[in-house]
Amino acid sequence: MPEGSGNESTERSLRTQAELGRLLAAAKGYRVFAGDGTPVGWLDHVRYELYVDHPDEIVVRSRSLLRPRRRALPFDMVNEVRPRERTVMLRTTRGAIEPSPST
Repeated sequence: MPEGSGNESTERSLRTQAELGRLLAAAKGYRVFAGDGTPVGWLDHVRYELYVDHPDEIVVRSRSLLRPRRRALPFDMVNEVRPRERTVMLRTTRGAIEPSPST
């Protein structure tokens, strides 16, 4: 394995994060889907606090039975943004996103 390969991999990862962040910044209103293809909601906005090249969180809005709901998801959950389809794909299933019901 070449010596610089670790740095190249890290650099590529940072470029990928930056590109994903750029796409998310322009994705307000896109439909958000879990990794298993189930709809989660719509991208409401992104939050930048620690990083300038990508958001810390995305805020997804959805509708519950009685009122609209917003939930913040970490940037790491985003797998890809598809501008032509106006969709954001997450890495996880919807079951992993939804809070467990209180008893």
